[in-house]
Amino acid sequence: MNELSKYLCLLLRHQPEKAELDMDEHGWVSVEQLIDGVNSHSSYKLDRELLEQIVSEDNKGRYRFDESHEKIKCCQGHSVPWVEPELEYCEPPEFLYHGTTTKALEAIEESGAIKKMKRHAVHMQADISKAWQSAERWHKTPVVLKIAALEMYKDGYEFGVTENEVWCSEKVPVKYICDRIYNR
Repeated sequence: MNELSKYLCLLLRHQPEKAELDMDEHGWVSVEQLIDGVNSHSSYKLDRELLEQIVSEDNKGRYRFDESHEKIKCCQGHSVPWVEPELEYCEPPEFLYHGTTTKALEAIEESGAIKKMKRHAVHMQADISKAWQSAERWHKTPVVLKIAALEMYKDGYEFGVTENEVWCSEKVPVKYICDRIYNR
């Protein structure tokens, strides 16, 4: 099921064309079309019951159904250029956390900022344990960066938060990194 969930993320965040999905400007696709696309274009077998289980058990809350459970999307993390995540723009907490690796931290410090890369935004968490989940997924030396988010906001940077409580910003200049945490 974990591999199928990763495949769903690939389709719903990065490559909807692999399963011939008609994705709207916020990343929503028809549940029926997703099930048919997965079953027709991959070796996975998906039905509504399994999809409901994957969504309900996802520890990061990546997926959302609409109210009628006829459409599904990933909340953030899209690299599809025409998808605009649905964010609530608001004042962030005093500190947010960004999970990454020590190798990526070198590049961040060289460039002067945490950049969004191919995604729509830099992702941060209010809960440090969720930032550790992100940092550890790369199977490299993890590090969590503590971000002075409220200071950034007061300096004019916008923050939006997704339905699954991931905080997003266009970039994070290194001057707002107030701590580098190397151990849980």
